[in-house]
Amino acid sequence: MVGQMELSQPQPSGIYPPPQDKPRRFSRNALIGIIIIIATLLAAGGYGGNRIYQDSLQPNVQATAVNIGTPSTSPSSSNAVNDGRVTSPGSFDYTTSLPGTYTLVWDNIFSVITSKSVSVTYTVSGSTHSQSFTVQPGHNYELSFNLGNGDRVYGNFAVSGGSNDVNFYITAQTCTETVSFSFTLVNPGSANGFATARLLEDGKDTTWSNRYYVPQGGQVQGSCTITLSDCASHILSVSISTQGKA
Repeated sequence: MVGQMELSQPQPSGIYPPPQDKPRRFSRNALIGIIIIIATLLAAGGYGGNRIYQDSLQPNVQATAVNIGTPSTSPSSSNAVNDGRVTSPGSFDYTTSLPGTYTLVWDNIFSVITSKSVSVTYTVSGSTHSQSFTVQPGHNYELSFNLGNGDRVYGNFAVSGGSNDVNFYITAQTCTETVSFSFTLVNPGSANGFATARLLEDGKDTTWSNRYYVPQGGQVQGSCTITLSDCASHILSVSISTQGKA
């Protein structure tokens, strides 16, 4: 009887250890790419930080040592309109260029014995009025209004009596004043700057302004002489309206 033999499976030899994974290596191109990315990020961060720092530097221009002189007044009286002898009907239309007292005048000074009857319709400051009156020989008749700059007065009139004519004119009583002022602009801020200085009249802008360059830590002198459109009492001051980095 033949015996059965067990065939054993071959076992790995302990002399040879199992193979191990090889360490991965970055290629030369990948390494260069990483270096470029890092350098770019560092440069961008440095630029951004410097830009933020530069933006934080701003001028701070201020007006100091403001000196405003005593105004010199110049009252004036003139004929704003002089139509001379007007035969009925007549009309007028005038817009002021200065504030003041404006007077409509119907003059019958040339007549010795004849009076003139006048009927007028006029609009002033947006309000319309009608009026009739008689101008005696050798006399005149007046209607006066206190008007501002740019106000308009207009209307028409009819004359009866004699030759139905009359002298017509508009008188203007105005006043201007001239004032000189000076100031010093200083800049204690952290950057050079430009600033616009304005002269204020009762807290409101006048027609005068000027732009100045003021270095950081420095100062600039400013002065001017201007004419104001009336002779009323005003509070004048110098203000910085706008400024920015130079």
